[in-house]
Amino acid sequence: MHRRAHLYLFLGVLTSSSCFVFSVAAQVPSNSQQSSTRSEAQAASWFEAHRAQPAALRAFVQRMPKGGDIHSHLSGAVYAEHYLEWAATDGYCVNPKVGALVEPKACGQDSSYFPASELLNRTSVYDSLINRWSTRNLEFAGKSGHDQFFEAFSGFGPISDSMSRRDDMVAEVANRAASQHITYLELMLTVQGSEVRQLGREVGWNKDFALMHSQLLKGGLTKLVILGSQQLAQLEREVWKTLGCGTLSAQPGCAVTVRYLQQTTRTKSPVEVFAQLAYAFELASSEKRVVGINLVAPEDNPIALRDYTLQMQMLQFLKRQFPNVKVALHSGELTLGLVPTEDLRFHIRQAVEVAQASRIGHGVDILFEERPFELMEQMRRLGVLVEICLTSNEVILNVQGDQHPFREYWKAGVPMTLASDDEGISRIDLSHEYLLAATRYGLGYKDLKRLARNSLEYSFAPGNSLWKSPEFKEMVPTCASDTPGETSVSQGCSAFLHKNEHARIQWQLESEFARFESLRNLL
Repeated sequence: MHRRAHLYLFLGVLTSSSCFVFSVAAQVPSNSQQSSTRSEAQAASWFEAHRAQPAALRAFVQRMPKGGDIHSHLSGAVYAEHYLEWAATDGYCVNPKVGALVEPKACGQDSSYFPASELLNRTSVYDSLINRWSTRNLEFAGKSGHDQFFEAFSGFGPISDSMSRRDDMVAEVANRAASQHITYLELMLTVQGSEVRQLGREVGWNKDFALMHSQLLKGGLTKLVILGSQQLAQLEREVWKTLGCGTLSAQPGCAVTVRYLQQTTRTKSPVEVFAQLAYAFELASSEKRVVGINLVAPEDNPIALRDYTLQMQMLQFLKRQFPNVKVALHSGELTLGLVPTEDLRFHIRQAVEVAQASRIGHGVDILFEERPFELMEQMRRLGVLVEICLTSNEVILNVQGDQHPFREYWKAGVPMTLASDDEGISRIDLSHEYLLAATRYGLGYKDLKRLARNSLEYSFAPGNSLWKSPEFKEMVPTCASDTPGETSVSQGCSAFLHKNEHARIQWQLESEFARFESLRNLL
């Protein structure tokens, strides 16, 4: 079924007719390249002419193709209003005394509880729940942005942690992505989390990672991986149905390729963390929908701080067992004052050097690291991408503007892209992050275009890249004579794109850039 989704997307990108037409490869006329360069220059000129008009720039970046959002937590990406809508439909109640959801089976335990379906008539409670489940009206929350942000998850947890609404969650995020001309998502979620942690507790801790891994496999880890794969297959079918894909009423999210990162909660005991990581690597190595793994939860949590090096060593061991599994890590989501200074000096380095992470999420404390400029040069050389989440860093860490290492990463040539992190909790979207990057750091259209291309170049989508190098100057020889956005593609390039999802989503982005830059009115 997923192959059908890819075919549907592929045909829609490469041709405006209902069938795909092959053509014999021909040399691209020089005036085609010149036209493309001229169109890009015109878009860049428009952008600069409107730089003093943020509202116009917002419209521009919303319409601009952005490739992918590769750092997005599924549960935090959903807006609170949708959780409240589902709570009403699914029979939840509300405890007005503490401002919390009550599961349907417990609705009769207190006479003060009222059905969530009545929330629209109790706007004060409705508004208070949205404020609790997001950083809206943060200045009136009486909490730091850090605490308000992370506590929001527990509010909608009864819904987000269950499987009953996960298809609706994915559908909402995919539709929002499509509305912003985002065509690829890597969503972080947890599959079989509690079951895996329970297995870890049953097996027990052992400093010998190889022995513990073996015991987990003997104890039933493989069975849980099979169940997890089945769960994801079921989720995919449900998302397909929820979005109406393949029908005349298909929603925009059908055109978005969705992949997953299996996440591990870093705040659990060592044996539970290792079990989760072992499960994540096993799942990612066998399940095509899972393209990588990540660690989640506050990096400043005392257990996360205590066990940081140990967890990096776990990742190092598992990466050696599964060299093809991609690793993205939340690392350096810290700042001065939040933790003791010694905890600011090694997290990113260990993520890169020990855990062999291909991508770093946030990376805010890089300039507090030992030998930071040497580390950034190493990241540039290795091609370790930094996922920049500007709004999240401002809300959680109170780091923004020139306090943020954005400019230093940029000057050092470290690969970067923009990401939303938790757009529902932060009440933003990825377009907002592009606007912030442009207005705060003076980025132009070509700079934003590079960030968008990076989101796909450094994505974990399987297959080969469309580009000969991350400089984006030349496509691979097979497609070098083809022009994205044209109605026909040579047989060789078509075969290459069919075989490589990575190149296919990149081709789609380039096709969208060609269409965008040819618009007479860029808004």
